[in-house]
Amino acid sequence: MKVVVVPLFIGVFALAASAQEGAPIFEFAGQYQMLRVNSSRDVPAFTVNGGTGSFQIDFFDQVAGVLEVGSGFNNNIGGFKLNNTWLTYLVGPRISLRNRSKRVIPALEFLAGGATLFADTANPVTLANVSGNSTGFAMATGGTLDIRLNHLIAIRPIQLDYLLTRVNNHYNQNNLRYGAGIVFTLGKQ
Repeated sequence: MKVVVVPLFIGVFALAASAQEGAPIFEFAGQYQMLRVNSSRDVPAFTVNGGTGSFQIDFFDQVAGVLEVGSGFNNNIGGFKLNNTWLTYLVGPRISLRNRSKRVIPALEFLAGGATLFADTANPVTLANVSGNSTGFAMATGGTLDIRLNHLIAIRPIQLDYLLTRVNNHYNQNNLRYGAGIVFTLGKQ
């Protein structure tokens, strides 16, 4: 059900945007992601490195819808060998603080969706591999800064978000997410 709702939501807004004067602008971004996970009282904080891919539809000059999927990996938490992979999938609005035609474009975003944590380690007694996963709510709020090189390419030196995750459904994890990468634009401004 959730898999159908998100593309349907984006499709409806894309049709509304195409009814406006001019074609909608589509943006595809790929970037490095560093996630500082502040897990709980019992587990020390750790860093996860990976990447993020996003698709953005500009509905109006300063309002866009974003679909973002990110993944990262870490194999050491406080000296304990635990392979863990974080997967986030988020959707929501991004509001540009300047017109999209400008060279430097700061934006604010609020994205919500889910996060899945995949983990595995060797049992210290039997040396058998033990694995599991947990899925829950995720929400990111923060902003981006894009610097346009031309009408097709921009660099994103910073995306900084507070990322709330609740992958075990018992407590909130307050995380910090940093990203940097490149943005490709299709459509007219």
